[in-house]
Amino acid sequence: MKRFAAVAFLCSALFGQTFEVASVKPNDNGPGHSDVDVDGNLLRMKNVTLKACIVWAFRTTDAQVSGPSWLESERFDIVAKAESGSPQPAMLQAVLADRFKLAVHRETREQTLYELVVAKNGPKLKKVDPGEDDTTSRRGHLTATRVSMPALARFLAGPNIRLGRPVVDKTGLDGVFDFTLDWTLDSDAEKSPDHPPSIFVALQEQLGLKLEARKGPVEVLIVDHVEKVPTEN
Repeated sequence: MKRFAAVAFLCSALFGQTFEVASVKPNDNGPGHSDVDVDGNLLRMKNVTLKACIVWAFRTTDAQVSGPSWLESERFDIVAKAESGSPQPAMLQAVLADRFKLAVHRETREQTLYELVVAKNGPKLKKVDPGEDDTTSRRGHLTATRVSMPALARFLAGPNIRLGRPVVDKTGLDGVFDFTLDWTLDSDAEKSPDHPPSIFVALQEQLGLKLEARKGPVEVLIVDHVEKVPTEN
């Protein structure tokens, strides 16, 4: 228990960053559309799993979070306001530690992962000047503005793609880029004869990138303790 308390305290104290106010409420609507939006100093998370919250708070991926199975079934609505500036991941870490008593540690494990690399004929990306990044995604579509390759790798490893493995940027491409990407999830493949290609084909045809599978060391976030019911607002 001392270990749990120590790690939870570390999460809440990290860089001294906390939200001015945060509301956490269970969402009983079940699986369906979820949304994460940062608007000024507000963070809004609607119908999100606790695993999705952990992924956002620790800037990791689904495949790199190990914990109880209910992390992917219990859903919540979170609205949090920063005193000033944009909400930061460490601030949500503090909320999870305070409201769910989350305690974690990191381990390095050997896993199968994907490396994001440049395809044979080179990248098909528009490099742009640095600035505030922005992504808009829906089922099978991504519009990216000023997005880096590490950020694209994180997106590919997330719930929108469902690769089930971590993705590591090995493109060697610095800077940020504007691009769009259209693909078909496996579950949609037989619904329309005019569907876009799989994510593997779409990356090569549309961005000049590809995913290569290999074994390698992966940092995994281990959930030591977490409570299913958050403390009251």
